[in-house]
Amino acid sequence: NGKIYRILPHEEVSFGDGTKKMKSGFVIVTDGEYPKKVAFELFGEERLLLLNGLNEGTLVKVNFLPVSFEGKEGKYYTTLRCTNVFPLVAEVSRSAHVFVGNTNPAGTPTSSWADDGLPFDNDLPFA
Repeated sequence: NGKIYRILPHEEVSFGDGTKKMKSGFVIVTDGEYPKKVAFELFGEERLLLLNGLNEGTLVKVNFLPVSFEGKEGKYYTTLRCTNVFPLVAEVSRSAHVFVGNTNPAGTPTSSWADDGLPFDNDLPFA
């Protein structure tokens, strides 16, 4: 998880077999006590679509695969290939809602919970 720091420019990459693919990426700054900048790559037109709607400053969750390959002179390189990226939305818990109503003589609430203006997902498959 982190905040998008930079979205990298798109570029065309040529492979040894003659094929070409579009490549892009982005950098996030991780959450936590010791934030780090982490770069992710996206290969192929379908993966580049994952960047649609994302902007610098957006909070995201990134799914990725580390990929290593051998370069020239036996050196190895590792990249983080993004498989999916999701914008994070603030979660609202039941405690964020305010009780509206009265209590009976025993101190038990007599009415129900009311929304205090914050979004609340009430799309449960059961009642």
